[in-house]
Amino acid sequence: MKLVKYISNIVIVMGLGLMLNVNLTQAQISTKQDLIQEKEEQINTVEDTSLNKLANKINIKSAILNWPEIPNAVMYELLVKDVNTEEILFKKYNIYAAGYQLDNSEVDLNKNLKWQVRGLDENKVPVSDYTKPRLLQKGDVYDINWQSKGDEYNLEPFTKHNFNTVLVKNDVNISPLKITTHFDKMKYMPVYPVYSWVPVKNINHYNIDIYYLPKYDFNNITKVASYKAPQGMDYYDDRAYLQEGLYFFNIQAIDNNAQKVAESKNTYFTVKTKNIDVAALGDSITHGGGAISTPPSATLYNWETYTDIPVLNIGFSGNLTSDMVNRFDRDVLAFNPKILIIMGGVNDIRTGITANTVINNLNIIKQKCQKHNIIPVFLTVTPVNPERMKNVIHLDISPGWDKERLKINEWIKTQSHYIDSAKDLTSEQGLLLDNMTTDGLHPDYEGKKHIGEMVETYLKANFMQILSQK
Repeated sequence: MKLVKYISNIVIVMGLGLMLNVNLTQAQISTKQDLIQEKEEQINTVEDTSLNKLANKINIKSAILNWPEIPNAVMYELLVKDVNTEEILFKKYNIYAAGYQLDNSEVDLNKNLKWQVRGLDENKVPVSDYTKPRLLQKGDVYDINWQSKGDEYNLEPFTKHNFNTVLVKNDVNISPLKITTHFDKMKYMPVYPVYSWVPVKNINHYNIDIYYLPKYDFNNITKVASYKAPQGMDYYDDRAYLQEGLYFFNIQAIDNNAQKVAESKNTYFTVKTKNIDVAALGDSITHGGGAISTPPSATLYNWETYTDIPVLNIGFSGNLTSDMVNRFDRDVLAFNPKILIIMGGVNDIRTGITANTVINNLNIIKQKCQKHNIIPVFLTVTPVNPERMKNVIHLDISPGWDKERLKINEWIKTQSHYIDSAKDLTSEQGLLLDNMTTDGLHPDYEGKKHIGEMVETYLKANFMQILSQK
C-alpha cells in the first residue's frame, strides 16, 4: 500500500503511549543508534564556535536545514540555540520531512546559532537522542545570482545528495528548493521514482517536470512528464522509466499568486536497462518508505539497501498481485533480469481478496518468468498488526486475513525458490511485531533490514555462479 498521507489526521493520544511506543530490544537499539551515528559522521558537525563567523558577513533571510532520516521517526523536533548562551531561541516538533525551512521571522538568523534534531514517534515520544549540534551559518550561501552559476549537468549516474545547510541571502527572490532524494545511494534508479524535497512555506502547489536526453544529446531534450503536486514534501511518479539514458527533473514551488518562489536546479538520474541480474517486483514493501512519513526516495526503509547485491526496484506502492501481473510484460521484460524477487499479497488480503486469487496471480507471474528464462524467487507475505493499523492510520482489515495469508505462504513454500522473510517479523499471535512497524502495515527499519539481509543470503547461497557472470 502507498504510505498513507494521514499526517495531519494522526490521533495524538498520550494515554496510548505505553501501548504504541516502539519496544525495541537492547540489540536493536544499538543497531539503530549505530546507524544514526554513522549517518551523522557524514556531516560536518562543528563544536568550535571560532569557525562560526559567516553570520557577521552576510544577511540571511532563510536557512534550509536537512538531516539524515532517523529510524522509526514519524516526525522531528528541531531546536535552535544561541551558540554562546545555550538559550533555546526556536523549538518546533511537528516536522514530518527530514528538513525544515527556517525563516528570519522565526529566529534572527544573523546571530551565532546552532541546531539539532531528534526523532519522535506518532505520539511525540522520542525514538532517538538529539543529533550533534551543527552551526547554522556554516552552509552553502545562495545569492541573487545562484541560478545562473554554471551548468552542472554531467554524465554521472545521479545528482549527488548532501546534507549541507542552504543559506539564502536577503537579495534572493526565487529560493533554491532543496531536493532530498537519495537516488545516488541506490544501486539502480527505481523504475517508479518518488521525488522529495524540504517543504517550502506559504505555497499553493509544486510543478514537477521530467526531461529525457536521447543518447545523452544535450541539444535534444524532450519533456516526458509533467505533474502538479499539492502542498507537501514528496510526489509518487506513476510513470515507469524504462528507456535507458539520462533524465532531469525540475521542481518549482508556486505561491497563491501563481508566482514561482523556489526552484530546484540540475537534478538528474540515469536509467540502465542492460545487464540486470536481479530485479524485485512488488508493492510498497518493495517500493520502500516507512514510519508513516518517510517516502521511498530515502534509502532507510528500502530493503534493497541492505543487500550488497544490486537489486532493481520495480515495486509500486498500492499494488495488488493483479497489478503486478498486468505490469510484468512492460516493467519486468524491459530489463530482462536473470532473477526476479516477487513479493505481493498483503494488499490483497487486507482488502478481502482471497488466497486462491492471489495464488493464481503469483502462478501467472511464475509462468511468465519461466517463459522468458527468468528465475522466480518468492518472498512470503508479511503479516499485519490490525490494532496499530486502526489506531495509527485508521485502516480496517478484512476478516479472515490471517488464514488467507497462511494459505498463500503454504503455496509459496512449495516453490523451487522462496525466502520465508515473514517468519522473524511475526509474533506468536501471527501479527506483525510491534517493534517492527509503526503503522501496522509496513515493516520499518529493522524489518526492511531483515528482509534485505535474507535476500542477500539466499542469492549468495544459490545463485553466485549466475550473479558472477558478466
